[in-house]
Amino acid sequence: MEKITLEELKMNSRSEMLTFLKKLWKGEGAPCPLCGSDLELLHKKAKKSDCDWQCRNCGKVIRTLDLLDRINQQT
Repeated sequence: MEKITLEELKMNSRSEMLTFLKKLWKGEGAPCPLCGSDLELLHKKAKKSDCDWQCRNCGKVIRTLDLLDRINQQT
């Protein structure tokens, strides 16, 4: 599984990206921004954190805290 980068997400604005991340942190889930299939928690059994998500269809891993750091570096 490959880690997704900020550039791959193709989101138009910072607010759109933050809305996406907030949905994941709330546990609401969201479609994969690349292929549209549902994202799943990466660590289902441990369930210690909802910060890492994966797409089973395209094999990408979304590490939300890494993406947030990247967003903050850009501004």
